[in-house]
Amino acid sequence: MHSINRLRSSGFTLIELVIGIVLIAVALGGMLGLLINQSAQSTDPVQQVRAAQLAQRLLNEISARSFDQNSDHNGSHWRCGESVDGVSYPVCTQPSAYGPDAGEASAYLFNDVDDYHTPAICSQHLVACTGGQWVAASYFTQSSVTTQNDYPNYQVKILVTPGSGCSATLCTTVKLITVTVKLPDGSEQPFAVLRGNY
Repeated sequence: MHSINRLRSSGFTLIELVIGIVLIAVALGGMLGLLINQSAQSTDPVQQVRAAQLAQRLLNEISARSFDQNSDHNGSHWRCGESVDGVSYPVCTQPSAYGPDAGEASAYLFNDVDDYHTPAICSQHLVACTGGQWVAASYFTQSSVTTQNDYPNYQVKILVTPGSGCSATLCTTVKLITVTVKLPDGSEQPFAVLRGNY
């Protein structure tokens, strides 16, 4: 008799097993819910890194261009709006005229900083735009006539404005270049750099 009672007390009853399975299912359900929420957020850092790469690529390209259309292009080392030894060089482009110049129908033809001003690119109908200033990233990531779609569903807005020390009608010292990248999820990341007249 003693051995039968010991056997009975050492196992689990059916009710205990069912309760244990229900508790494990509830705990796993909660953990699964947390994992599902995290998986949606894990794409955000990847998109943000790609946005930063795109912005860096564009800012490097823009900064490598001349300060202004009226600056030196032939190696004589003069700057727009500069007067040296009684010689006055052409004035810098007025901010209201920022945008691509005649004959610059594609981004790979842009030769100065303010050519990248997307509101002007959109108003000149060089490319289809969203909201009058957002341009598909592929417009800027091209070489020659081949368009590279390295950043699908990314959009770019580039604003070139007179920097500090400039007036609203003339800028001969510094331009502020603001590149805002719109990610596929609709969020925006702004980046900015100053380009001096040198």
